[in-house]
Amino acid sequence: MTIRTAAALLVAGLSLLAAAPTAQATSLATISPGERIDYTADDGSGSFCTTGYVYTGTNDHSYAITAGHCHTEDGGRVIAQISGATGYFVATVVAPARTGGPDYGLIDFGPRVASRTATDTVAFAATASPLTPNVGDTVCRLGVSSGTHCGAVAYTYGDDQFMTTGMPASVAGDSGGPVWITDDDGTAHIVGIWLGEN
Repeated sequence: MTIRTAAALLVAGLSLLAAAPTAQATSLATISPGERIDYTADDGSGSFCTTGYVYTGTNDHSYAITAGHCHTEDGGRVIAQISGATGYFVATVVAPARTGGPDYGLIDFGPRVASRTATDTVAFAATASPLTPNVGDTVCRLGVSSGTHCGAVAYTYGDDQFMTTGMPASVAGDSGGPVWITDDDGTAHIVGIWLGEN
């Protein structure tokens, strides 16, 4: 298969999701997949990314998963652009470049924020664990900079990533966004998070 645009996505079959969604409490703000998050490090530097998956943990805190490379320095905070909800990275794993290893971060938005599984553009299934894509499957991604695009899984890359074809190049800020497969009834099932151009 010819790869026109090769980009990596991380399958979100991570132990982070073992805490799985629980009932949501009344809250002041919400976060959802595909939302822009702005990260500011303690030294004042910053970046922005996209939320890939959100859930409410057993401790009633709302969590978001994004790309680990979005967390550039220890400390700092994350602000969700739409709701203004503030969170902090509580776990980050980033394997060395070009190894196909894990690249994810977990953000804790606390107990006064609700997680939503749907956005204005995609209705995501409220499942506890993501599906695993197969080579040839059509997958779509959502990034705050470039929008929604679909393509096909081309091949596996290392233990934790897949390469895709048929999608335009992603833009800075798309990292961490949701990647999904849509079933016959139109429901989107998250399969991972977008890592960007490789």
